[in-house]
Amino acid sequence: MDDASPDPFELVDQMLEQLMIKHFELAHMVEEYREMVERARDRPWDLEGRKLARALPGARYHVASTFVREHVLKIEAELQKLFPADPG
Repeated sequence: MDDASPDPFELVDQMLEQLMIKHFELAHMVEEYREMVERARDRPWDLEGRKLARALPGARYHVASTFVREHVLKIEAELQKLFPADPG
């Protein structure tokens, strides 16, 4: 491997770090959603809060979870390149 080509192990490590960060973001979103649902339960008169809670998990969560699914597929492809199946 020459100096110009990226280290494939470093690429996978970076991709795994991105995945880990996205999972932390998802966990934070879920915590926010839990708090929102709790507030809606405690404040039945807050119609806007109840409307918002009903719309969960929302577009942000769907976008982030789609990123996770697609990113895992990319990581799997990179790992297949690094560790190809033994022939035979």
